[in-house]
Amino acid sequence: MEKIILDFTGAKNWLDIYGVMKKAFNFPYKWGNNLDALFDAMRYYWDEDTCLVIKGLDKVSSEWRPYMDDILGVFQLVHDESPNVTFIVES
Repeated sequence: MEKIILDFTGAKNWLDIYGVMKKAFNFPYKWGNNLDALFDAMRYYWDEDTCLVIKGLDKVSSEWRPYMDDILGVFQLVHDESPNVTFIVES
């Protein structure tokens, strides 16, 4: 099983948040920094079992924490369509 760590510690804005994902997932330079692009890219991303380990949510700027809930919602939708992709939130 592949394990991908997303550490959002210190993310202060949406560019930081998407930068973490872009780097971890090795998305292309022109990848769209929005929820729709995240869902579209992730739903076709893995053929093998993959676990996303999400860290640092409690360290994200308070302004962006509600948006992180939206991102977790996207991860859940991806899991619903591709059960081989799971995610764990660590504090």
